[in-house]
Amino acid sequence: MAEPGKSITAIGRKVAATFVMLLASFGLTLVFVAAQPSAAAAQERPRTILDMLFGNGLERRRPYRIDRRYTITDPEPQRRAPRRSQRKSRSGDSQPRQNAASATPAPEPTEKAEDAKTILVVGDFLAASLAKGLKDAYAENAMAVVEAKTSGSSGLVRQDHYDWSKELGPLIDEAKPAVVVMMIGANDRQPFYQTSGTLALRSPEWNAEYERRVGKIADIVQTHGVPLIWVGAVPFKFDRMSEDMVYFNDLYRQAAQKVSGDYVDVWDGFVDEDDGFIYSGPGVDGQTVQLRSSDGITMTDAGDDKLAFFAKKAIDRYVATDAPRLSGGGADGIQLPPIANAATAVRSPPVSLDDPSLDGGEALLGGGSTAVGLTLEASPRDKLVLTGTGTGNVDGRADDFAWNDKASAIATDDKPVAYRGSIDLNKVRKEQGIKPLPKMPSILDAIMDDWSKDDQEAKGGK
Repeated sequence: MAEPGKSITAIGRKVAATFVMLLASFGLTLVFVAAQPSAAAAQERPRTILDMLFGNGLERRRPYRIDRRYTITDPEPQRRAPRRSQRKSRSGDSQPRQNAASATPAPEPTEKAEDAKTILVVGDFLAASLAKGLKDAYAENAMAVVEAKTSGSSGLVRQDHYDWSKELGPLIDEAKPAVVVMMIGANDRQPFYQTSGTLALRSPEWNAEYERRVGKIADIVQTHGVPLIWVGAVPFKFDRMSEDMVYFNDLYRQAAQKVSGDYVDVWDGFVDEDDGFIYSGPGVDGQTVQLRSSDGITMTDAGDDKLAFFAKKAIDRYVATDAPRLSGGGADGIQLPPIANAATAVRSPPVSLDDPSLDGGEALLGGGSTAVGLTLEASPRDKLVLTGTGTGNVDGRADDFAWNDKASAIATDDKPVAYRGSIDLNKVRKEQGIKPLPKMPSILDAIMDDWSKDDQEAKGGK
């Protein structure tokens, strides 16, 4: 029989050995499990304290994002869906939305007339935005066609990329526009690279060369006999860019005025009251909208419309109205009679101030307006300016300069002097016994007479 102390020692050794074997087996299992599962399984299971302290070796680090500075490569906006139908759909947001199948299709663009005038828009990526806004503005005008010939990355500095001094003339000859709209300059903040050397931006030599190129563009448009509308540059997010645009705008204004063109200043539409750059501001409908994209350079759809809003005021002087003009007196068309108005009225009866019909007091509110008739009689202005005839004499009117019967004071017949032509004064004196007044003496004769009278009085007094 074994001793008690020895048996307890043997049992402890067996238990310790078993515990070590179990611990080693458990450790191998942990290593095996940590090394074998797939990445998907590792992502699905929750993270443990060991993972947070030491990592599981399977988690991939996210790549760093490189914050590249914005560069204009070809910023000409891509073609987008017509925005006019989108704006119309927004106006009915309060109504229940219809299904896509039952939605009202967008209206088709108005068919342009054969004699519609062309508006040629040229320039850089901002000119492309302007052209899109003008196309929406003139979409329902049958007498105006907007044609865009823009190059997004172009300017007046890098002529090796696109030379407007060579391309503008052929574009005008091809389009035969009624007006040329130019907007450029956003890409011109860079030096001139010439064979003689490099001209730094805004240096005196750079300014002289850039002013010469701006003037050449204006001269090309003038040579082709087409009106020029130069739309100024807009402010940008970066202050240095905005400062350069202010300088450019002065050159554009001078060049347009030299050729009797129009300069459209759009600066105030894209700044706040402190002349600072804004992303959002009043749109063409007066509502606050986002005008500029997040880059602080390009335009949004609302910005395109606002550019067109400023330019359209100057363009309307050179394009026709919504309907073809009707000329009168020939086969080209007819002239509608003028609507009766105060200009065509020669005389009117007096109206009492307490007459209820004077201000329409006899009609109920909302009863409709009085119908305005038509008259074939031209107004006094049309008679004088268009036909060269007078308005006629009206008795008692301020312009009644005809002689009346009071002319009988110097005439014996009943007709006024205006009907007798020239008057023979000798005949009038003979018939009415009028004697002419004695001839007035001269000043010298009057002095001599006075001296003689004084002399006779002096002698008689003696």
